[in-house]
Parts: sequence; structure tokens; C-alpha cells
Amino acid sequence: MNKTVIFTALLLVAMFVGRAQNLMDNYQSGTVKLVPETSYAQGNDWNQVFRSYNDKMYGRHIGKRKYIVVLPDESVIVSHAYTNYYTLFDKNGKFVREFGLKNSSGQRLKSIRPIAGVLNSNTIYTQADNMGKIHFCDFNGNIKRTITINFGVDKILPLPNSKLLISGFSVGKTSKDVVAIYDYKNSTQKIIWSHVQEKLSTGNNSALFYYKAQLDNGSIISFDLDPASSITPKVQIAVVNGKIVVADPYKNWVNIYATDGSQVGCKDITFGKKTMSVEEQKKIMREHIARFKDAETQAANMHISVAEYNKVMKDVIQKMESDLSKISTPLTLPVFSTVIQDSDGNLLFFEIPEDEGDNQFNVWIYQDGGTFVCKSHFVCDKYDLVINPDKMVFHNGYIYSAQEMKGASGIPMRLVKFQLQ
Repeated sequence: MNKTVIFTALLLVAMFVGRAQNLMDNYQSGTVKLVPETSYAQGNDWNQVFRSYNDKMYGRHIGKRKYIVVLPDESVIVSHAYTNYYTLFDKNGKFVREFGLKNSSGQRLKSIRPIAGVLNSNTIYTQADNMGKIHFCDFNGNIKRTITINFGVDKILPLPNSKLLISGFSVGKTSKDVVAIYDYKNSTQKIIWSHVQEKLSTGNNSALFYYKAQLDNGSIISFDLDPASSITPKVQIAVVNGKIVVADPYKNWVNIYATDGSQVGCKDITFGKKTMSVEEQKKIMREHIARFKDAETQAANMHISVAEYNKVMKDVIQKMESDLSKISTPLTLPVFSTVIQDSDGNLLFFEIPEDEGDNQFNVWIYQDGGTFVCKSHFVCDKYDLVINPDKMVFHNGYIYSAQEMKGASGIPMRLVKFQLQ
């Protein structure tokens, strides 16, 4: 059973935006059809605009990885994984130009991170790099300021009054999940929630296996092999109607905070738990072992010779095969994978699907303690939907997304503006 595609959703609602028809009306109909606006993004040369679709790194296809930000004027910036440029489209989806980041001397940066969001309606900011650096720039890519966060950053959301909500992790004697508020004006940081990361385990069966090897040049290769690694989600954050939401997929709760960081509520998530069977876990582990036995490919990925790879990894592979027998009990899975916020203030909590391609979601309204109100699902005739918060953004009742068109010639990736019907 493949659980890498996440489509089942739960919605946390605080209030609705006053339109003739709000999004909940669509959800309650039972089937939400995503219909692309035919007049949007017409006339673009997609083979040129999305040429990065063909990009590979270490033999892996990375060109599908796109990141979308909608600006206040409804123009769109698309970031491409591991490129040094962004693509700007106007409010009608027409390609405008490519641009990069420039420092105070006007020099263009050779390496850039994807644009992550908009602060104060006039400043875009990047994802953090491996050193915790986040660049803030104008809409032309001129860097106005760079800050450094002292923990690993996963997600950054804008808050009122020039503040940022940041989730991530800190590594030391113990690894912790962290959620913090960063004050952009005063350069101060306040951690509002943290907890020590725990290994996924059931009974005496550890679902997390750790391996380490040392190369001849002294470099260390270390990695985790988690039978549920493809569905291991992170703590999720959102900002809903002036409140901060922190949701833990393993603890089955949603914490609510004011924007000053004070906790104002906590609610349990009540939808059902799922497990991964012993055989499913072993299947994933066997796939990992087969991959690491492919010495030629892995040596190329690590930029070492096949002989050195075999020398270093022989004992590791033997240990992996031994660890396979240690998987003996079902693994409790997280209750959701990711969170997408729509433009009416609803949060979509995506569960682990029972079968590949499942697209059912349960609608839960967070009021009077929370209640399920309906089930629904997304359908789309013309595109193969990949639902991901980085590449699927709600804005004013529409969904802006980078998706692959069915049956397209050449590069199939398109920038699409979906109506929900």
C-alpha cells in the first residue's frame, strides 16, 4: 500500500469570508470539482517557462518541485528547486520575467532558496538555508535585510505587526520540535512551544533505524531509515483569523495561541488512528536495502568510487538486513500529514489515504468543541493533482497551483488558477 500521496482532509474553521458562496458550500456538496480558468495563463511558452521541469540531481527528478506565492496584486511568483531564479507571472497568469536575488551592491546571488511568503504586503522572504539565513527583499529581488534563525527551519508564516511564525527543530543532546515567534522589527525571538522528538515505536519495535559510516577522507555518512519515512509529517502551523494554530500529528491535538504567544485553547483531534502492518514496514525496508545495494548509483550520488562505497557500506548493509528482522509489531501512524489553509480561514488536515490516489476528506468545523459536518472529495478532469501546500495556494476563493496537464505535449507543467465548483 502506497501512503506517499496525501489527499484525505480535515478542516478546522473559525469563520467564513463574506462572499456570495463560501468554500464550505462547495465542501458540503460532497464533490468539489477543480475547474481551470480557461483565460488564465494563456500564450505562455511552457517549454521555456518551466524548462526546469526536466532538472535532475544525483539521478533523481527534481523538476516537479515548485513553490508558489501569490502577491497582494494577484501576481504569482514560482520558485524552482535548486535554480538561481524565480518566475514572475502577472495577475492574468501571463509570464512577465525571471529574476534572482541581488545584494546591496547589486550583485546577483548564485544560490537562492524558494520564496516562502509575503510580509507586510510589501516584502517577500525566502525559505531558510542550511545555516538558518532568511533573505527579505522587495518584489524585484533586491535584498533589504537578512536574518539568521538559531534552529533548523521548516515553515515560515507572516504574522501582524512585522512578526513571523516559524516552525522547525533544534539539535543537541536531544532533538526538539520548535515553534517560535520572530519579531522582524526588534530582532527578538520567543519560543511558544517545543517538545523532545520521540522515535516512532510500538512495544519493543523501534521504527527508526540509524546508520553511520566513515569515508577514507574522514567524512561521515549518517542517515536514518524509517519504515514510515515517506509518511512522517512534521508539526504543522497556521494563522487563522488572528490566532496561531499548532497541530501535532502524533499527539492528536490542536493548540491555539494569541499572536503574543500566549496559549488560549487546546482541542483533541478525534478522527481515527491508522497503523502500518509488519509486512508493509518490511516491504519499505527491503526497498531501502535494495537501493543501497546499488553500489554504482549510490557511489555516484556520494561522489566516491564504487570500491570505496562497497568498503564503507558493506557492514552497514549487513546491519540493515539484520534490522529487518527486528520489525515485529504494527506501527502507529500519524493522524494527518500536512495542513493547507484555504482563503476562508479553514485548515485542511490531510490524513494518510488507505489507497493510492484516495481523495476523500472529512470536514470538521472548530466551534463549540468541534464537529464533523460532511465528507467530500476533489476531482479534476484535466490535471493530475498533487496536493502540496508549497504548490497549491488558496487566494480569494481560488486555488493557484503548478500541476501537470493530462496528455500535454512537451513539458506538462502549467500554472493554473482553479475555480472550486
